[in-house]
Amino acid sequence: MTTHKRFVALAATGALLAGLLGLATVTATPALAASTPTTPMWSTQLDFDSGGAAWSESYFAGLHADGLTTAELNMPWGTIEPSVGTFSFTIWDQELANAAAAGIQLIPVFWQSGWSGSPAPWITDFEKTSSGTAGSAPDWWNSTEQSDYFTYVEDTIQNSLAQPGGYGGAILDYGYLDAQWDISGSGGGYTADDVAEFQNVYLPDTYGTIATFNTDEGTSYTSFSQVPAEASGQSLFGVFQAFRAWSVEQTYGRLTAAVRNITASTPLYYYYGGGFGNVTNYANNPDTFFKLAKQYNVTVIADSASNTGMTLAMASLARAYGVKMAEEWTAPSSNSELAAYAVQWLDSYGMTFPQAGGEDFFIHDGTAKDTVGFPIYTSWLPTLKSLSGSYPQQKAALYIDVSQGYGNMSGGSLSGGGVQTTAANIWDAFQSGLAIVTSQEVANGAISLSSFSAVLPLNGTDATVTAYKNAGGTVLTSSSQLPQYATAYATLTSSGTVQVVPDLSSSGTSAQVTLANITTGTAYDSTITFNPTGLGLAAGTYHVVNASGTAVPQSAVSGGICTQANLSAATLTEWSVVPGAAPSGTPGCTGSTSPTLAASPTTLSFGDVKVGSTSSAQTVTITNSGGTAATISGLSAPSGFTETNTCGSSLAAGAKCTASVAFSPTAAQAYTGNLTVSSNATNSTLTVALTGTGATSSTNLALNQPITGSSVQQTYVAKNADDGNVDTYWESSDGTWPSTLTVDLGSTQTLADTVIDLPPLTAWQTRTQTLSILGSANDSTWTTIAASATYTWNPSTGNTVTIDFPSGTAYRYVRANFTANSVQNGAQVSEWQIFG
Repeated sequence: MTTHKRFVALAATGALLAGLLGLATVTATPALAASTPTTPMWSTQLDFDSGGAAWSESYFAGLHADGLTTAELNMPWGTIEPSVGTFSFTIWDQELANAAAAGIQLIPVFWQSGWSGSPAPWITDFEKTSSGTAGSAPDWWNSTEQSDYFTYVEDTIQNSLAQPGGYGGAILDYGYLDAQWDISGSGGGYTADDVAEFQNVYLPDTYGTIATFNTDEGTSYTSFSQVPAEASGQSLFGVFQAFRAWSVEQTYGRLTAAVRNITASTPLYYYYGGGFGNVTNYANNPDTFFKLAKQYNVTVIADSASNTGMTLAMASLARAYGVKMAEEWTAPSSNSELAAYAVQWLDSYGMTFPQAGGEDFFIHDGTAKDTVGFPIYTSWLPTLKSLSGSYPQQKAALYIDVSQGYGNMSGGSLSGGGVQTTAANIWDAFQSGLAIVTSQEVANGAISLSSFSAVLPLNGTDATVTAYKNAGGTVLTSSSQLPQYATAYATLTSSGTVQVVPDLSSSGTSAQVTLANITTGTAYDSTITFNPTGLGLAAGTYHVVNASGTAVPQSAVSGGICTQANLSAATLTEWSVVPGAAPSGTPGCTGSTSPTLAASPTTLSFGDVKVGSTSSAQTVTITNSGGTAATISGLSAPSGFTETNTCGSSLAAGAKCTASVAFSPTAAQAYTGNLTVSSNATNSTLTVALTGTGATSSTNLALNQPITGSSVQQTYVAKNADDGNVDTYWESSDGTWPSTLTVDLGSTQTLADTVIDLPPLTAWQTRTQTLSILGSANDSTWTTIAASATYTWNPSTGNTVTIDFPSGTAYRYVRANFTANSVQNGAQVSEWQIFG
């Protein structure tokens, strides 16, 4: 019998901070519910003081005149509490009074470390990485230093509440800035105090007994004190990662509860910095903050406006948890991009409705980001304040497995934040109200996948997605399938230039639409077609007006309202979709006066194709959205690819043509290049990215391809079966027969044989499994390739089985159908290799 490691997603409970694995419980004073909902913040961050003096009343009056309602002051712990238990509030109290007199409320930003003046100079013990490198954050689980920080926050808030009118709530942080366990990009948690908390509190509360731990983790320790705090890449790192995630929820929960016991009615905020790429290193899990925010009526401030995918994810979480969300703008590294980033940040605000919690400008300090970005912000504030309604969320979702952040190290990869970039690219090409759902969001009970008609996993198929599919849900394998289940609310002639964000009125009969040209130097002079269904509008006739209420140039077309848009680089425009037909005499939608070509799709991937053979052709549609004909000089494909087309030498305004591309590799190597369309259009060189790999009989066609299992036992997911690592494996649920494993090879491939491996370890006793192999061209109609037979896996001969296929076998989808296992009551595969 094999050993199974346990990973249990954090589930929502009524108790304060239910333990990360659903077992440990923290005792703390119950939180007091806030008496009124948090109101939107229209804010900017400031340094604590102005060169050592309090910010003046006239300075705050200037912010008020700009339309701001609050200002966030970055609090220096060492200035407020220069020695343990001795507080100096002189400057702070004066600032509270000056702000109140000017009609501004102040929000202190409490940093435990990372900002000038924090931690206090008398803090002496600091966080460490697994290699012993010290950081600047106080030792997380040093009980004295933790208590000192809590006292500093609580006493400062109590003092602030005693001042008349100037206090506007607080932003709570713990650890390094808003990155928790961060130490110069590495993760902390390895001080003696941290390890003691891990061994003496977390492990007993989570596992109960060392015997249970040994059974779950495949170890043989005699006490919890022997369990090591392992680093990334070591076998027990998942256990320690779960502890670090638990620590964040514990500590933030206790700190928030303490503050809510002081004041139930004033606003509180959490910063969430970074993105999914930080989740593992920093235990910086978005769901942790939204779960706590729901419990304590806290607004989450998301520093994510530079990545639309992250903004969509955070806004989706805010709606699912019923939590207010504000946005923070942090400037890009290049000053040339400041204006473009600012308009993208402000345009994205509409995605947060109906949970919109305001905007936060970082930072009003006189630098370039301030002189460029702040005027854009303040000039757009009246429009921001006028927005209402709801972002029109569709019944199709992008799914992100975040379980690595909670200790499941075999979960979907979050490395480098690739999932949020993928989500951003999908949305940019298909501007629709897509939801983004995380695995922890489902585990916490904030949402159910059953509420969606289709789900597209972005980083692998986990047990939740498999269960959704088994219950009849539709699991997509490509973003190109999304239009079958969701409707774009805006269609543009080209992507990457304009971002469109609507908010549907509560009556469902109108929508406000914010348009932003998010480039640094590319104007958009073309059409935008609005689809009333995608906007969520009730059935009826509609037209589009600008901010002054004047109808923009438009025409009713199949699928919506075609509008004429002319947006300069780095600018914002506010339109509305309102009931009724456009007034008589409204100019029509003509598109750009110059020819403009666009291709769909913009990339073609052919996967692995056997050397000397030719793949099936894939089609690219080329459209001229301009007002005049385009003269086409020619189409060309790079080495390894061939193309034929219907475009001719001229493409009329509004017309389409097609190019058919095939892949014919002549060598076993990766092929990349572009299908190039040369013309006199405004984009004179139009390209479509092409990729493919020449495969030989030694090429594993299944390696890292999309793969699904009919069921999964604990964390032994299907992806383990084609990850190139024979030490990881898929296992189906106990007693579930037949059990299937299905791989999508990406395109139809000529197949010669398959090799099915189990881990080559002597601990795996010899066993037999009974299975058949099937093939399909469409993942629905299946043909038997190899009839059911019983095969033997013997560790002494490598624990491997080879099954030959009949000559001429060619399929895109391949399925292994298991009906018996002589040792385990479920199918098992550590590596499934398929060769051509």
